[in-house]
Amino acid sequence: MDRRSSHSSLAVNSPAAFFKPLRVVWHESRRTLGQTNLALGGFPWLLRQHDAVQFEYLPVFHPDEINAEWLTYVLGDEANVIDFEIQAIGTGQVGANFRCHLTWDRDDRLPTVVIKFAALDAQSRATGVQMGTYQREAEFYRQIAQRIDVAVPHVHYIDFVPESADVVIVMEDLDPRVQGDQINGCNHSEARMALSEAALLHGAFWDDESLFELDWVSRRDAEGIAHTVEMIEALQPAFVNRYQSVLSEESIEAGDCFLRGASVWFSDIPRPSTLVHGDYRLDNLMFAPTGTLSSRPLVVVDWQTVTHSHAAHDVAYFIGSSFTPEDRRSHEEQLVGHYYDELTNRDDAPSITLDEFWLNYRRFSWSGFLMAMLASMIVGRTERGDDMFVAMANRHAAQITDLGATEFLSTSTQ
Repeated sequence: MDRRSSHSSLAVNSPAAFFKPLRVVWHESRRTLGQTNLALGGFPWLLRQHDAVQFEYLPVFHPDEINAEWLTYVLGDEANVIDFEIQAIGTGQVGANFRCHLTWDRDDRLPTVVIKFAALDAQSRATGVQMGTYQREAEFYRQIAQRIDVAVPHVHYIDFVPESADVVIVMEDLDPRVQGDQINGCNHSEARMALSEAALLHGAFWDDESLFELDWVSRRDAEGIAHTVEMIEALQPAFVNRYQSVLSEESIEAGDCFLRGASVWFSDIPRPSTLVHGDYRLDNLMFAPTGTLSSRPLVVVDWQTVTHSHAAHDVAYFIGSSFTPEDRRSHEEQLVGHYYDELTNRDDAPSITLDEFWLNYRRFSWSGFLMAMLASMIVGRTERGDDMFVAMANRHAAQITDLGATEFLSTSTQ
């Protein structure tokens, strides 16, 4: 792909986003062409003029390409970055996050930002491109983030080339917030907080037909279902072979059952649908430190899997993955009830009964198990990744068993 003709960049809510003829020349050029929406087109390089000296900045899509001039372009507001240091952070499987410590030529500027790239691992990068995850996250921040009340990172800059792994997102540093730990789980209070945020997202797009106009939001059609079923048929035996020594009997049985009933389950995704995160788990939630006051006690990150589905997808996925089976059984009905109250106690409350939602909660107990089974086989392998995917599979398999969710794999129950 020719980056010069297809590369699209967007400065979001940053000083560089505004038309300033002496600082962001290419923005002014686009404006004279009548294209004031920075997301509409693309330029192969970005030009900036400062102190009568013009610099040419090539796009940055890898941590090794970061330079002070580019950082000044992205973040500068009558100030220049004169030095920087980066350090890898996070536990992402398909993305690579770096904290960038900034030294400016004047005070009162951002001390740090987080810069997100595509995964550095070749297999994970290829998976991200094939699944459309990089473009999906960029489009989420560009088109959706400002329309919802869910707490998400403030984004300064986005640059991406569609259908490639060329992507960079420069966002606020959420430190000292603490990343959730999916393997160790969370307490009841943290779970309620997470489900309240999920209800804000789902309620905003409940049965919203405009979602169908967003071609970057993944959804299931006959071709997509057939492809996913083929993936399951190919990967499920390999998944069992790799992890058999640490998988529960319930996990192995669940995989066998789904292999036989996958087409039925995928073809019966119920309405109404909404926008769901798609990977709503503790690793993708940032919590304010205990005992601190914050207007955003929880921030939701990693929007690479945002999709069009039933709200119960995120709810069952989160609850099933965040607790040991014993703890889940103790809290499950209370947590689902809390989510339902948060969803329906609003002026424009969705029309759905708790019984209807519980039915679909049971149905989507499969969602986390499928993610564990498929994602573990198509992203780069790490020790923590193995532990996480096994924990997911075993916890969700117990959830599936407890909720009798195998009934949703049979045409006789549809």
